[in-house]
Amino acid sequence: MTDIVPAAPRALADPTLLDRLALLDTAAAEYARPIRNTEEAYRADWRAWLRFLEELNSSLAEEDPHGTPIPPTVTNVGVFVAFMAWHERNELAPDTAERRLYGVIMTLRQHHGIEVPKQTISAARQTLTNYRLELAKANTPRGRGQAPAATVPDLRRICAAFVPNLAGHRDRAIVLLGFAIAARRSNLAALDVTDVVEHAEGLAVTIRYGKTGAREAAVDRGTNPGTCPVRAVRTWIEAAELTDGPLFRPIDRHGNMSDARMSPRACGEVVTRAAEAAGVPYRTGHSLRAGLATEARKAGHDVKTIADQGGWNPTSAELYKYLRIVDRWADNATKGIGL
Repeated sequence: MTDIVPAAPRALADPTLLDRLALLDTAAAEYARPIRNTEEAYRADWRAWLRFLEELNSSLAEEDPHGTPIPPTVTNVGVFVAFMAWHERNELAPDTAERRLYGVIMTLRQHHGIEVPKQTISAARQTLTNYRLELAKANTPRGRGQAPAATVPDLRRICAAFVPNLAGHRDRAIVLLGFAIAARRSNLAALDVTDVVEHAEGLAVTIRYGKTGAREAAVDRGTNPGTCPVRAVRTWIEAAELTDGPLFRPIDRHGNMSDARMSPRACGEVVTRAAEAAGVPYRTGHSLRAGLATEARKAGHDVKTIADQGGWNPTSAELYKYLRIVDRWADNATKGIGL
């Protein structure tokens, strides 16, 4: 009978191979990093976390000067609950606290290799739920909340207030194109001149990247010259004599245009400034995206058509929220029951 002899133990990989694998892991982390806007948001959330810990450690040092400071990589329940309570104590909006919580969780995972326990996350979220409930009971809002959706009458008022100069032409194009393609601020900032092609029917717009990936959106010609997106974009391109490069560019107060690309924040600020100048209360870049969804629904368009135009998933909770603003009146449980 053949004896079974154990094989000699051998290393799974030699040091050279391990080094190569480590280099691949480093490269993979670079390729898989979050998009720029998300990274910037996470950094801001982390800075808030560090401010909280600085205050907490300062307070603890008064009680015990020789105690060990709490490090930023801590994941225990007490510190995360205190982080949420810190927002309440500073009268910050629950939505701000929730966003920062997520940003800290992601930063710990991606940059420190630390997973926050589910028990810790659950306790922090319950603290937020209690905070929201207390605010609701006291009828005490925190923060300005999400800006209302822009309506077509809003757009007419905004566009009527634009000065017919280079900056005015650009701002009109930002507002109307942003509304027509339900753009995020980052979508508008990323557009190149060659991404917008005029056809007999209207504009074909290529959104090369976004949260849900690339997409194309068709923009019909408007029936009102003052709010026609096709006319507004053409007027801007011709006035600025653009042939390639960024579609939307900074313009200084003297009317000098840069060759650089506008930032997403700058595109959003255009909307806010334009609304204020026209006497339209509190509108932001996101108002354009929400506005297209609600106005298209009022016009009778179905969910798929609206979702395709704005790059939403047809089952998106965000999209449903916008549609519900319209549908709650069109299909209301109290309608036609004889009240």
